[in-house]
Amino acid sequence: MNIEIISNDNRYLVLNRLFLKDGYNSKISSQIDKSTDVAILSVRNEYSDSEMKEIFKNAKNELLVLSGNGERINKFFSGSVLDYSKDESFLQKNAYLTAEAMVSVFHKQAGEKIEGKSFLICGYGRIGKYLAKILSSLGGKIYVYARRVEVKKQIVIDGYTPAELNDFSLYDAILNTVPSPIFDKEKISKISTQAYLFDLASISGFEASEGVIFALGLPGKVLPNDAARVIYEAVKPLLPLERTI
Repeated sequence: MNIEIISNDNRYLVLNRLFLKDGYNSKISSQIDKSTDVAILSVRNEYSDSEMKEIFKNAKNELLVLSGNGERINKFFSGSVLDYSKDESFLQKNAYLTAEAMVSVFHKQAGEKIEGKSFLICGYGRIGKYLAKILSSLGGKIYVYARRVEVKKQIVIDGYTPAELNDFSLYDAILNTVPSPIFDKEKISKISTQAYLFDLASISGFEASEGVIFALGLPGKVLPNDAARVIYEAVKPLLPLERTI
């Protein structure tokens, strides 16, 4: 079985080494060929449409594609595509790594400790919950914005303070995880220029990008070894049984 990993993301370079160590015939490649049995692509959109067409132009019909973005792959390949990013275990582990990596990003940008700082976390999904838990454990004061009433109740149950997007004077940093422009220009104008703005969402939560630090793909950038193991655990059960070289 020939595995080709189509990615330049650091975690996929590590993933390739994990496959080789475990006895798989694996390699990093820029294009799928007729000998490829399994192709693994990133959870990110690394390539343009024209590049994707080039990647798949020689793919055989029997090829199995494992991708973190299955819907996009279907535009370029009509064979079997399994989206490992929909696995709940993968999503939870990746969210935790994203939140932990965010601590490193804050330290690098602010040059200061977490303890005593006030954080507004926008969104209380997987990443938002882990951000609240980790930053709180390091002594941060946690405020969380969420739209739904039941989520606001859960925020209180979990020991944090629900917040609205109006008074921003409390916060040393704002961390957005909502993939929607919830900060229009008027709201942004009310945020202190001393506050750090971090956007972790796939679609920016800020209408204007000036002063915003885009913290995307953090597991691959900050914790590539751990992130690779999370991907490995997600894709390995999806592989055909044959594995040795």
